[in-house]
Parts: sequence; C-alpha cells; structure tokens
Amino acid sequence: MALAAETTAPVKPGERKGRGFFLTLIIVSGIVILGLAFLFFKGKDFFIFTWQKFVIEKALVRALPPEYTVEEVEHIRRSLIEFYSAGRRHEVSDEALYGLSQGIQNILADQVVTKQEAEALMAFVQEHGPKPTSP
Repeated sequence: MALAAETTAPVKPGERKGRGFFLTLIIVSGIVILGLAFLFFKGKDFFIFTWQKFVIEKALVRALPPEYTVEEVEHIRRSLIEFYSAGRRHEVSDEALYGLSQGIQNILADQVVTKQEAEALMAFVQEHGPKPTSP
C-alpha cells in the first residue's frame, strides 16, 4: 500500500495562514456597512435624485405624447421635479412620493405615455403636492 505524499509546504512556527483572507473579509464588511449607513441616512435623497435626473428628465419626457407642445412638456417636467423637491423638504408625504413613483413606473412599463396618463399624473401632483402658503 502506497502512502500519499504531502504536497503542501510545511507551516513555519511564526507564520499564520489566512491573514490575507481575514483582512479582505474585514475590508469588504466595512464597505458594506458604510453603504448601508449611507442608504439609511441619505436613501431618500438618493432616491429623489435618481428619479429626478434619470426617470423624469430622460425616460418620462421622451415618452410623452408627440402632440404635446414644448411648453406643455416643460410644465409637466417642472411640476414633477418640484413635487420631488418638495418631498426632499418634507412638504410632501412619503406615501404620496412613493405613490407617484409607482404610478410613473406603471405608466412607463410600455415606454409610451398617453394623454390620459399624463393628465392623471398632473392631477395627482396637484392633489398631493405642497400646499401654497397664504401670506
């Protein structure tokens, strides 16, 4: 019966195995914890920023009906951006903010916004948006 030869190098008494793995594990864990802390403290701001810059500015404006004039498209864009900015300032409830986002997501599912859907968005913004202050 033959004995198998050991192919690993013998460990010297002063060396410890796994030091590199342990350091990598601590660094990755720290990055994950910092990312979660960022989302906890700035998650709403990050959410609003991405919806303003990418969803409203790019996807929604391009999907509006072609019969809309440039002024109408600009009015819709500005109204939605102001709604989200009011959400950042806590003038709009989180439920209304996320409700509008869910509505936009459902409308953009087919990449086309009908005139009725655009009017419904504007009605939602008017109903749930920040209330004007009277002097």
